[in-house]
Amino acid sequence: MEETWFIVGAALFMAAGGGHALAAVFDVVRPTFFTPVDDRVRATMETTTFRFRRMWPFADDVSPSMWRLWLGFNVSHGVGAFTFGLFCVLLASHDYALVERIGAVQPLTIAFAATYFVLALRFWFYVPAAITGGATVCFAVAALAG
Repeated sequence: MEETWFIVGAALFMAAGGGHALAAVFDVVRPTFFTPVDDRVRATMETTTFRFRRMWPFADDVSPSMWRLWLGFNVSHGVGAFTFGLFCVLLASHDYALVERIGAVQPLTIAFAATYFVLALRFWFYVPAAITGGATVCFAVAALAG
């Protein structure tokens, strides 16, 4: 039963991360999901860059707009969450005993999901909080049941 809880927790990350990445890729073509409600904000994001790049040599040769950075962050954030979930599903479905034998796997999956849950509570909104909270519970139940 613990394998099922583990896989469900991982699947939540796959679904949320995959959906997040797809929505951000869609925004590259037609800003819809991650665009500000006030179109003037996106227009400003498209015409300004960021200060951090000035810290690096030859940074003046590359000037990505804040809008491009925002979309790139959202795509990579979604791909990262999806990949974490996929890795967990592949590991668990291949050999769940390996998940149990490697002492760090279960605590790390709980910590990873819990970190996203805290981020969701602090910076995002209720849907990602519910998904990441659910994944945290699933990983914790899998660890406790084993």
